[in-house]
Amino acid sequence: MGRPDREAFAAVVQAGIERGLDVVEAWRAARAAKPTRALEAQRQRAIAAHNREVRKYERRKATLTTRTIGGTAVAGVAGTVGAIDVIAEVTTSQAAVYGPSWMWLGAAVVGAVTAITARRSARTLVTPPAFVAPIGPPPTLRPDAIGAAESQQLIRLRVQLAGIVPTLDALHPAAAADLRQADTEASPPLHALIERLDLLDRMRRDLGPSPAADAATTAAMQVRDRLHAGCQTYESLLTASASLLAAPDVSRSTGEVLTPAIVALQAYTHGLQRSAETFGA
Repeated sequence: MGRPDREAFAAVVQAGIERGLDVVEAWRAARAAKPTRALEAQRQRAIAAHNREVRKYERRKATLTTRTIGGTAVAGVAGTVGAIDVIAEVTTSQAAVYGPSWMWLGAAVVGAVTAITARRSARTLVTPPAFVAPIGPPPTLRPDAIGAAESQQLIRLRVQLAGIVPTLDALHPAAAADLRQADTEASPPLHALIERLDLLDRMRRDLGPSPAADAATTAAMQVRDRLHAGCQTYESLLTASASLLAAPDVSRSTGEVLTPAIVALQAYTHGLQRSAETFGA
């Protein structure tokens, strides 16, 4: 094999290696972005759920407003026509051209009741609470960047925390609200640390071997330590949330709810058996 052939073969091998490395790098990047997509999906679901609640509230409010206005109008018009009919019947001893007075007065009563009921329902209509959209995911660091492991850990912890909140909403709404507030306040500073790590990683790669690159490496390690401390705080929050889920429920237990039904079914079964024995005898 001549020198040109060897060089061509080496070039082909090198190109294959580079393609393989590109595939591996793309796979690693996609794997690292998976928790980020999960966190963004949870955020979009929370926003969509709030929007549905707002639309439901607005439709209900519009319906009650329409009923109030329509009922008031019907009560006013029908009451006026009914009064005219009553006067006509009293003065002429015959029904007026508008029809029987009782029909119009009945319509006025129905309209008034509808308007009053709708107005009372509108007063008790609960406005959706103020909504703060969950904080979105931070930028995704390269898999071999300083702090990449801590960044992925933070995202996974936030995903787990977001998964606990709906369950806490049903059991302890106040605690769920506090948990949302804690995540809303704590995640932006930690995401800012990840953004710094991303910037420092680009500096390290762009500057090459130099004192500035060494300084960027040192700074990235310091930022990584702060991010690690934040992850530990999130782990403590997650542990406390799990403990709260295991705490006793202040409402009636399942046994208290189901025991009367069990006793009633047992008594019913016993009664059927006695009846069968009586008729069989």
